[in-house]
Amino acid sequence: APMEHDSWPAGAKYVTGDATLRSSAHSAGYSKARKTDRGPVTQGVLPDAMRNLELIDVFVKDGETDLRPAIARLLARADPAIGAWPCTSVAQTDTCLKRGSGSPETSTRSCPKKHLEDFAIPPASLASAKRAALCVTSSTWVAGTKAGTIMDAQASLAQLVAQDDAPGGFLFMFDEMLEKKLLPVLKQRLVACGAVGLETTKIKFYIQRPPTLRLQPGPSSRYVRPHRDHEYGHQDGEINFWLPLTDPRETGVDLEVESAPDLGDFARTNAAIGQAVAFHGTSKKHKVGPNASHATRASIDFRVGIETYFDPKWSMAGTKADHDRKVFEL
Repeated sequence: APMEHDSWPAGAKYVTGDATLRSSAHSAGYSKARKTDRGPVTQGVLPDAMRNLELIDVFVKDGETDLRPAIARLLARADPAIGAWPCTSVAQTDTCLKRGSGSPETSTRSCPKKHLEDFAIPPASLASAKRAALCVTSSTWVAGTKAGTIMDAQASLAQLVAQDDAPGGFLFMFDEMLEKKLLPVLKQRLVACGAVGLETTKIKFYIQRPPTLRLQPGPSSRYVRPHRDHEYGHQDGEINFWLPLTDPRETGVDLEVESAPDLGDFARTNAAIGQAVAFHGTSKKHKVGPNASHATRASIDFRVGIETYFDPKWSMAGTKADHDRKVFEL
């Protein structure tokens, strides 16, 4: 959604289209069948203690478990419709941007590390097909070059993420993070609130996989409106997880969540790189503000359905999603 003109960040070049480029889509359209839909069939109601926001340490920044290098390698293979690194910061032989023309070229320059904050996205790739043709020329990208519409870029990014499951790839590391870090903590919380009787009791977790990778370039006037995921057919027995991959102090952007349904008291999570924010996004509104910086914000998010409280066979009539669920049992 757009902000008012007087609130636009100075020098904003992303002033139309979506705020973020994402690797998956979930939509909810009208369906007559929804009137007779009885909803998910579960064996209980998610305990209140599981709905509280919590920060969980899931990887070590700049360590072997850091997800960011795997994502940088993934993006280095991206189609120009997704974006690229400026020539001054890409590694040898990678596709980069030829500044001032918007045309990709092969770089022979070298740098030791790609920073996700420097990844550039063409404004046309955040716009609908109609708007893409009208995108204003920027200092980096020019409308009418190889940048496509948001549907093209989103489909390309989704394919990149879904196929990156070889050892050392993003999905491979994501699964290891779940098994070794995140899900054990989630199970401990269930035991602590009495939802699971014993540590030795096995429980199934239904993981949204692939997770959604989101890239939010700036400076931009676009933002993610306050919403709750119930609007898109997500169940009460799901927990949301959000992981920042870029420093919120650099972009000025953080996920903001209300403390209880309909209070509207949005607060920043203050999550650091290497932490996951656990919150109940089905019932609590959350939002992301505009990126006024010249850096790109990157994050991943996904949901975990919890056995007993989640119905893996149900989906709200009229919803469409391009991700699956993978079952983990602990």
